[in-house]
Amino acid sequence: MKKYLCCAMALAAALAANGPIWAVDGGEKTQKLEEVVVTGTRTERTTEEVPAAVTAVTKEEIADTRMFGIKEALDGIAGVQSETKNGGYDSRLIIRGAGLKARYGVREIMVLLDGVPITDPDGMTRLDFVDTQLIDRIDVVKGPNSTLYGANAAGGVINIITKSPFSETKSIKAGFGSDNTRMFNAIFGSSVGNTYYTLAGSRKSTDSWREWNKFSTTQGSLKLGHTFDDKRLIEANISYTKADIQLPGSLTRDQYMADISQLTSEPWRNSGRYSHVLNTSIKYEQETGNIKFMPLVYFEKWEHYHPVTGLINDGGASVYGTDIQVDMKHKIAGGEAVLTTGVTGQLDKADSKKYTYRDVTTNPQGRITSTTSDEKGDLAATESDDTSKWGLYMQESLRPSDRWIIDAGARYDQVAFDINSDQLKEYSYSTGKYADSAKTINRDKTFDYISPRIGVVFKANNTWNVYGNISTGFQTPQSSELSVNPDLNPSETLNYETGLKGRFDSGASIDLSVFHMTVKNDIVQTYNGSETTYSNAGKSRKNGLELTGKFQPVQHLFIGGSYAYSDFKYVDFTEPVKSGSGATATTTNEDRSGNHFAYIPTNQYSVFVTYRHPSGLRFKVDTNTWGEYYMDNKNTEKYTGYSFITNALVGWEHKNLDVSFDVSNIFGKKYAMEVAKDTSNKVTYKPGSPTTWMARVSYTF
Repeated sequence: MKKYLCCAMALAAALAANGPIWAVDGGEKTQKLEEVVVTGTRTERTTEEVPAAVTAVTKEEIADTRMFGIKEALDGIAGVQSETKNGGYDSRLIIRGAGLKARYGVREIMVLLDGVPITDPDGMTRLDFVDTQLIDRIDVVKGPNSTLYGANAAGGVINIITKSPFSETKSIKAGFGSDNTRMFNAIFGSSVGNTYYTLAGSRKSTDSWREWNKFSTTQGSLKLGHTFDDKRLIEANISYTKADIQLPGSLTRDQYMADISQLTSEPWRNSGRYSHVLNTSIKYEQETGNIKFMPLVYFEKWEHYHPVTGLINDGGASVYGTDIQVDMKHKIAGGEAVLTTGVTGQLDKADSKKYTYRDVTTNPQGRITSTTSDEKGDLAATESDDTSKWGLYMQESLRPSDRWIIDAGARYDQVAFDINSDQLKEYSYSTGKYADSAKTINRDKTFDYISPRIGVVFKANNTWNVYGNISTGFQTPQSSELSVNPDLNPSETLNYETGLKGRFDSGASIDLSVFHMTVKNDIVQTYNGSETTYSNAGKSRKNGLELTGKFQPVQHLFIGGSYAYSDFKYVDFTEPVKSGSGATATTTNEDRSGNHFAYIPTNQYSVFVTYRHPSGLRFKVDTNTWGEYYMDNKNTEKYTGYSFITNALVGWEHKNLDVSFDVSNIFGKKYAMEVAKDTSNKVTYKPGSPTTWMARVSYTF
């Protein structure tokens, strides 16, 4: 790791000495790029003034993607693996290895929607209800940030920022693509006096390129904003989403080689997620002298019907939350300072029922060989889970001079679980049948943690900033994981990071980050071909380097890319491996110490070219490459990864009209989004998308 730090510092010194060697403006004077974010520090800063690796996905960049899912906007960000296991319509997000164990949804990463948490107290985030057609910008903060955002921000923070009611946007959009893919959106924003409102509706659907992978979502929202004066305002949001997605499952090696569009051969081949989500929030801001008061409250009600392995989960939850933040400007030893402090609280009350599959086929011995529908049969279990989280945070941000910024803070969090389940039936993996059961599961667990952090930014000159931070993260087990293994402990992350940020007058930029991270009690998922278990690794170590840059060789043309080097290993880990079945089944702990993480490639990079002419013509080409990675924790076999999956877009904007046409995987390369090997040596493939296309047209009034 020392050699990475030395290289980073040497590069910083060389670039600072030589000046903006990539700042070519083609003879036209432009303004230096200033991307203002609040996510990294909870206060407004330009990205180069945040002592962490921060990426802001801009409105213009989002306009160059079809935005059928969140993942499309996050492709190509160094250190972020934005992929899908289910045909391209749900997002799997991994930041520096955090989120790796997610079976669905997003884990170990705090996700905000317009600054409002949408991550549950146990760390689960569902993105089904986020209307991607309303997104204006996405801020990504990489690395642990539990000091400001609490438990379950060990991997980083993502803030999805949608259109403000104060913008009074009026537009319509339609998109049509391959596999009967359709997309519609309408927005109407206006005002009455000092009250602003935005009504929006969206519809997305596709028949998909895979069997049993249809997707559709219908969404509606209302945003309200009111300004009392230039020091006080209030915003309110209410949205409703109905989302349905069929999950086609993984393929064997032979199936993958023969036909990637086919349905899985696994018995539970009629899986899906069918959800209804109501989301509301109210935010208030008031400035009085040097004090800014920003309370918010939110409520989410979701229901989903979710066929999974062996059983069908039919349930939902109500989530209540608040975050009360206060910023106080003051001086320390003559230097400008801001004290950011607050209290947060969140309660998740979940209830569900589990059912057997009604329609199945069996062999002569009665073993279930496949499902034929996702209709529910007999009641198998009732569950009631209450999860609560509250925290106190404080951070001092000091500017002792024009060249230095120092952030120092700490947070206390407590997360409590109350899990209750009454089991009536269970699926027996040994016999392949449903069997009567009388089992009660009760779990009462409380975890607490203090998360300190310090970060420093040094402004070398008007172009280059150097930063460093020591940060911590705290990740609790989830309710479903504690139900399987009640002895799980939270993981604790300690991160050392340094980096360099350059911003040039032409709009060119460069970001370099080098980090060394240790994780104690990392929660690891193990799959043995039939059952999933979770266990704590004693210690893990993550070394990484991330580089992102873009430059302007000629006027209106930008070329750039990103590179991530990831050396993630288990320092101390014994993996439980099950052998045999039924009464003769045994579990042994096999040593994986020194092995690499599965699925995380050592090398990952992307390259892009964008062109925007004043006439309105634009095009973009980008290509992504994942290097080889191990398929299992035992490190017995590698998948070669994939190279140069290339996408292209051409568009034209004239006055209020915007027309575009894009093609994904333009060369039709065959590749797998994930290849995994379980502890029984069974290999599964989740195929990546073949060539798909979409045409879009939008009109702004």
